[in-house]
Amino acid sequence: MPGVDFQEVYGATWEEGVLNLARYYAKHFGCRLVRTRLPVPDSLREFLDGATDMGDAHMALITTDSVHRQFGMGLSISPDVPFVDRQFTNITGYVLAAYIGAIGVRYQWALEGIPEDQRSQFFHHQMPLINCFRDEFDVAVGVVRRPGRFARFSQWLNKPRSVGS
Repeated sequence: MPGVDFQEVYGATWEEGVLNLARYYAKHFGCRLVRTRLPVPDSLREFLDGATDMGDAHMALITTDSVHRQFGMGLSISPDVPFVDRQFTNITGYVLAAYIGAIGVRYQWALEGIPEDQRSQFFHHQMPLINCFRDEFDVAVGVVRRPGRFARFSQWLNKPRSVGS
């Protein structure tokens, strides 16, 4: 499955629908951070209050082979992965993921921010790609795998094409 067409899911108001979906996951991730006593970024709070982007965070649609094999169609939550500085005194980032079946959302926060060209938020696109990972370790460090042949073929078939005049 290379992507999700949110206009097919939400109709003409897909932008509002997908922002609400992203905020649902953002609230879930914020609650997990509070539960594990990690700081909740101001950008996450602002996003929940109506902002449309987070300059120090990235949210992506994902699928993870090991999660799909282990949990199938159920709900699952990845381990919380915090990153710290060399002195082990400050949290510099973290990665969280939550799944419904084989599809999930990966949330990454970085203290120094994430450059715009590296944080294409899934909720800004009508048909965002689904990032594929082999296992939870790869999710934590951000190492995507190449989609399978069927997914690449399906992606090619559904690629928007310009119509000649």
